[in-house]
Amino acid sequence: MSEKGKPSLTAETRSGLRGSFIELSTGVTHYELVGDDDGPPVVLVHGNAAPYVTWDRNVGALADAGFRVLRYDVLGHGLSDRPDLRTYDKSLYNAQLAELLSALGITGPVRAVGSSQGGSIAACFAAENPGKVARLALLAPFFDDLPGSNGLLFRVVTARGLGELAQRIVPDGRLADLSDAMVDPSAREALQPEVLRQFEFEGKRRAVLANLRGDALRPATACYQRVKEQGIPVLLTYGTADQKLPEAQMRRLRELLPDLEYREIDGAGHLAHYEAPDRVNPILIGFLAG
Repeated sequence: MSEKGKPSLTAETRSGLRGSFIELSTGVTHYELVGDDDGPPVVLVHGNAAPYVTWDRNVGALADAGFRVLRYDVLGHGLSDRPDLRTYDKSLYNAQLAELLSALGITGPVRAVGSSQGGSIAACFAAENPGKVARLALLAPFFDDLPGSNGLLFRVVTARGLGELAQRIVPDGRLADLSDAMVDPSAREALQPEVLRQFEFEGKRRAVLANLRGDALRPATACYQRVKEQGIPVLLTYGTADQKLPEAQMRRLRELLPDLEYREIDGAGHLAHYEAPDRVNPILIGFLAG
């Protein structure tokens, strides 16, 4: 499935699309900033499964609770740029978030909320920017072991040449599939088209491969250790029906951060905040209010 013929993300193609756009040194970033201008700032960092639309069922509740809420598409995802780099790494994601906050005039400590890979991005941002994160909420975050990353298939799809070939033949629908990320069929049906839409523009498939090849999906244990050393309050939530990340990974994270607040979302999958916002939002609001 070649990307030939797909439109590029430009000012013209982005016109009329939801959200706002800002040009940073790392690339154009798609974002939304809502809520009380004087409220405590909260930044939402999505993971690999879905771009910033994964926060559709959380933003309003957080804004209504008095927070100033920022969500954005991580580079390579959603409607943000897809830099033509062989690898996307932690330093790229860290630079994007740091520059976005500065460009929007958010200078004080933020409450960071990260889902899946967004959890490790948020943790590494906190680790690299002491004093910039006041509280850290981790929703089924990537921590130390990406399932399948040591297998033959992973090595094949990330190998030079073979990776590009795999990306050309795998259908967009397979790359965007949420079947192992969500349990509730109605929630999956609502989110799936939004996830697939990002593949309508050139560069998304290349970005998927660059993310797999970088260090952003390598163990982030050192980042979490530095979060601990800074004494940042941490919330950890985990859906008991999560098929993406094993409970053993969450258990190891809890052992590293024994003082964190842990909440299980019974029967929910990897994107529990989208599937069960009525249960997750009150937990988030209570923790972020501190």
